[in-house]
Amino acid sequence: MVLAGGSAYAGRPSAIPAGFRAQSLSWISPTQGWMLGVGPCTVSTCTTVVGTTDGGGTWNTLGTLNASLTLEQETGVTEVRFADALHGWAFWPALWRTRDGGATWKKQRPPGGGHQVLALAGDSDVVYAVVSPCRLDRICDRPVTLWRTTPGQGSWTQVPLSLPATTSQVVLAVHGIVAYLAIPAGLLGPSLDPDVLEVTVDGQQWSPRPDPCDPANDETLVSVAPLSDTKVALLCVGDPGIGQATKRVLRSNDTGQTTWPAGTTPRDGIVSLIAAAPNGTLAVSSWGAPGSWIYRNGDGQTWTTSVSLSDFGEGWNDIVFTTNKVGFVVYGPAGVWPYNRVGELWQTQDGGLTWAPV
Repeated sequence: MVLAGGSAYAGRPSAIPAGFRAQSLSWISPTQGWMLGVGPCTVSTCTTVVGTTDGGGTWNTLGTLNASLTLEQETGVTEVRFADALHGWAFWPALWRTRDGGATWKKQRPPGGGHQVLALAGDSDVVYAVVSPCRLDRICDRPVTLWRTTPGQGSWTQVPLSLPATTSQVVLAVHGIVAYLAIPAGLLGPSLDPDVLEVTVDGQQWSPRPDPCDPANDETLVSVAPLSDTKVALLCVGDPGIGQATKRVLRSNDTGQTTWPAGTTPRDGIVSLIAAAPNGTLAVSSWGAPGSWIYRNGDGQTWTTSVSLSDFGEGWNDIVFTTNKVGFVVYGPAGVWPYNRVGELWQTQDGGLTWAPV
C-alpha cells in the first residue's frame, strides 16, 4: 500500500458508528452529508443510513431500510442521493424514499412501472431519475426513460426525451437548474455509436451535445462533473487492457457544447469516476484487477498520482469535493464487496493531494 505524496495526514478523524461499512455518499452542502452502507442491528446487519451536519467531523446513525445492499437483487439498493435536508432516495436497482432526513424510508415503485432506477440526481428545485423497464439480469432492448419531480412531491413526470436501451451505467449530474445525462455507448463492447450526452440549462428543454469521446478508439463517456452553471469536466475511458485503460479528461466552459483537453491520467485502473472542486481542481478515482488509484489535476494537462493501492481492485465509489480543499470517497464499497470488511470513508483536506481513511 502506497499513499503518494507522503504517509503523514494531518486531518482530524471523523467519528463513524462502530461496525458501519460505507457504499455510497451524498452531500447537499460542505457541512451536511449522508452515507448509505451496512451497520450492526438486532438482526445482525442492516442496510443503514448515517449522516453528518459538521462536514464529516461526526456521523450519526439515522435509519435503516428493509432492503439488501446489493446490485444482485432487484429489490436491493446501492446508491443514495439527497436533494435537501429532508428529501432523499436510495436506489439502483430498487427505489426507496425518505422525507425526514433519512430517519424513515419507504419503498417506491419506479416511475412508469419500470423495474430499475439506474441513476438519480437533483437538488432543492428538481430531481431526475433514469428508469429501465427491464428486469434485472434479463435480456431486454426497451429504451430507458427520464423522469423529474421536486422534493416533497409524490409523483414523477416523464421528460419527453428519446433514449436508447441500456441496463448498465447511466450518468446524471446536476448543478442548480443545469443537468447532464450521459449514457455510454460502448460499455458492453466496442461500438461506433456515439455516447448520449443530453443537457438542460433551464430545467425545461433538453438538447444533445457532441460526444467528447472517440468511439473509433473504443472510448466511452463514463463520468461528468459540473463545476458551475456553465463549466463541466468530462471523463472518457478507452483502450482497456488488464487492469488498465486510457482515461482522457476534457473541460468545457459552455455546458459541453465545446471542449478542450485536460490531459490523460496514468493508465492504471479501468472503472473510473471524476470529481471537480469549485476552483477547477479535478480528481479521478480508478480501479482494476491489480489495484486502486486516485489521480489529481490542479490545472492544465498534468495529472499526478495521489493514491496507489495494491489491493487487487477493492475500488471506489462517489468521489466528490465539498469545497476547494475537502473531498470524500468510499473505498471498497460494501455493496460491491459484501464479503470483506472494507467500506471505508476516505477524505482529503488539501485539495486532493493526499487522501486517507477517516
